[in-house]
Amino acid sequence: MSLQKEAVKSISWLALFKFSSQIISWVVTIIIARILLPDDYALSAMATIITGYAEIFSELGLGASIIQRKFNSRKNLASVFWFALFVSIGFAALCFPISYITADIFDEPQIIPLTQAVAVLFIFSGLQVVPLNLLKRRLNFKMVGLIEMKCTIISSIGMVIIAMLGGGVWALVGGRIIRGAVKLILVYQAVKWRPLRHFNYSEAAGYLKFGILVAMSSSFFYLFQMSDRYFAGRAWSLTELGYYLFALQLSQLPTEKIVVLINQVSYPVFSKLQDNLAEMKSFYLNVIHVTSFLVLPIFVSGFLLGYELVEIILGEKWLPMTTLFEFLCLVQILTSLSAINSFVHMSKGKPSYSMYYYLILTLTMSVSYYIAVQYGMNAIIYPWISTYLVVVFAWIYFTMRRLDINIVEYFRSIMHPLTATICMVIGVLLYEQHVVVLADYKIAELLTKIVLSMVIYFAYIYTFNRKILTYARNMIRRKG
Repeated sequence: MSLQKEAVKSISWLALFKFSSQIISWVVTIIIARILLPDDYALSAMATIITGYAEIFSELGLGASIIQRKFNSRKNLASVFWFALFVSIGFAALCFPISYITADIFDEPQIIPLTQAVAVLFIFSGLQVVPLNLLKRRLNFKMVGLIEMKCTIISSIGMVIIAMLGGGVWALVGGRIIRGAVKLILVYQAVKWRPLRHFNYSEAAGYLKFGILVAMSSSFFYLFQMSDRYFAGRAWSLTELGYYLFALQLSQLPTEKIVVLINQVSYPVFSKLQDNLAEMKSFYLNVIHVTSFLVLPIFVSGFLLGYELVEIILGEKWLPMTTLFEFLCLVQILTSLSAINSFVHMSKGKPSYSMYYYLILTLTMSVSYYIAVQYGMNAIIYPWISTYLVVVFAWIYFTMRRLDINIVEYFRSIMHPLTATICMVIGVLLYEQHVVVLADYKIAELLTKIVLSMVIYFAYIYTFNRKILTYARNMIRRKG
């Protein structure tokens, strides 16, 4: 089996489990949102704004280094394991003084126990660095997907129980802790690898040389992600911050559940193809094609039907976030298409490119956020649809040049999904213009629009781009 076919098979298995997890996640997100208040989401974000960065940095890019390397000896992996565990224990200990610093920054004493509670996540992360990334390196994404699905189910049950018992924000924090514990257990059940009683710093340092650049890239990415929370948290009320953060979380769900799974498989494949530019180019365009096929109709539907989705599914208390949700859905289109770029450069041994990109994004967006939050909640949309789009377009173009891809080739890879989406939009707008529905039938109208969108989109794809549907059908039959 060729590497690209093996990659697609891995993606299909991971997609199967991710799709199941996504349904569960969306249902639980809606249930939790109906129980909790916007303030709870704001407190959760504040409590993890510093520890979240430490959680990312504590891995020091060692997992990416394991995947990118052409050979890993047992002794080297043992040294990496013990080094990662030692570092994670250190970061866990830092959570306790950090909790008081975070509380002072936002003037919220409720943050202190929440921040201290997430310390255990560092230990879970350090213990998983080697075994989890060995699974990914071997393209065993069937097992990775199965683990993710089990984690989602168990943590979701825990979150709902905590929320129904009146736990408030602890439902969100507790869900993360439950998920981390379950994932740790399942990873070690799935992987036969166990660390040797061996440690040599020079062996771990060989991985750090590459990994530290990945960690720096992740650091700047995290600072970019948290900068809006920081400036908004200081300028707005807890309720306003909660509206924005939940709108952002909802808009990012397809990216997290669909695009992330594609990228998980793509990075090991790119690493194996790092010396073959033609194959990398072909695989990159295939990834862009599949990504656009999956996410374009979802995000555009979110923009078109945002008000109805929020009102009917979440309830009237969340209506003030509607405008934010609609525009953030559009922004996520470009986020999804650019998500693969960092993995391309990492696989070629150039993680510094991603580091510079996220540094530029952090600096420019931080300034934009600082200015925007002074003008109210909805004004934060402007940095996303101006500064962010310019920087991301430049990043995509830079990656295209590195892979020798011209604009025509790139556009050809997204042409059919884009055209199908445009037809879908026209169909929904014509329906709204010519069909009058009574107020008592809002749910029926929303379902009609969703079904109409799906029919138009897949009718176009079936007519003009049947190849991707045929391949999906063949993969399902092969599994059967």
